[in-house]
Amino acid sequence: MNAAALVCCAGAATTATALGPLPTMTAEVELLAADALIMAGTDMPVVDQAWIDMAVGSYIQPTLGGHYTGVPVDTPAQFWPFTGPEDMLFDTSVEGGTAAIRAAIDAETDQSGHSSPTVVFGYSQSAVIATAAKRRLAESVSTETDAPAVSFVMLANLDRPNGGINARFAGAVIEELGWTFAPAAPTDTPFPTVDVARQYDLFADFPRYPLNVFALANAVVALFYGAHDYTEVTLDPTDPRYDPDTVVQQWGDTTYYFIPTDTLPLLRPLRDLGADPVLLDAVEPALRVLVEAGYDRTTPFGQPAPAVETTPLADADELNRELADAIEQGRSILESAAPPAAEPSTAAAAPRSQRDVAESDRAEPVRAPRRAEQAPRTRPRS
Repeated sequence: MNAAALVCCAGAATTATALGPLPTMTAEVELLAADALIMAGTDMPVVDQAWIDMAVGSYIQPTLGGHYTGVPVDTPAQFWPFTGPEDMLFDTSVEGGTAAIRAAIDAETDQSGHSSPTVVFGYSQSAVIATAAKRRLAESVSTETDAPAVSFVMLANLDRPNGGINARFAGAVIEELGWTFAPAAPTDTPFPTVDVARQYDLFADFPRYPLNVFALANAVVALFYGAHDYTEVTLDPTDPRYDPDTVVQQWGDTTYYFIPTDTLPLLRPLRDLGADPVLLDAVEPALRVLVEAGYDRTTPFGQPAPAVETTPLADADELNRELADAIEQGRSILESAAPPAAEPSTAAAAPRSQRDVAESDRAEPVRAPRRAEQAPRTRPRS
């Protein structure tokens, strides 16, 4: 709880598989001409066309298949005091957004209670809104056959069972911010769901062991270096921004996606300040091992994993091995970047005459050689 409050003030069993083509849910839900109800994130109350195009093109179509008509759903998108001194508290803003998206879903439902295929898209705060709508929708249906044809796509979901900051501290409350940490998103509903997180996103990939200062500091820095920006990445395999190392897991009704972050955010400020890139590249492998020690990557994304104070002792031996390997990797980076040593000359020295010797005695005293300038070094590709 204290870790969560600190972070807020600082910046406001399945097997994981790396894939080629991404799976879609068209076998479960036919979405040939569906409406996509699109919400945006905190401080983004009005949804514009560029956001709709990003949501549909980068996330909805690649994961669900089919064709969509984007329908903007405006929400309060407020979070006092970060979005403004007169704005709503977090819970109040979420409640207003939940009412808006439920009204939009109801508008898709005919008098018989059946709806046309509909997708609800949420990002960050609106992913919490989408989760609340999903939970209430599940409570309103008695059988799976009674369920409306609604599916969900959520990015940066605070309620992600293993990683979401809400789920890490479920039940906690920061009264000053009006923020109640909601329980993990349900995965046992009739509503197919896609949940996407970027590695080190403070809100969707929060450390499970927050007393690990490396992991916590890295997550805070990552907030300011793009880990919470999902417009820079995509799940469209035909897009050059797509990462083929994206991890996918299925848990209950939800397909989870985990997009890797190649450059460790914790070192980004030093890179921006012009620190030696080769030295930073050499340090990064060991530092990343220390950061990753703050996470539990063995627990599936769909299994609730609340925050705990200490890393299990059973992981100590593995951590030591990984750290030793990372240090060796860093040493190799330094060695590969070092300039080659000059080879000694093999030419035989010519004999000197007595006159040469005499002239050398009258020569100027030998001065200390100037320090040789190093050739510029380039950062190896990571």
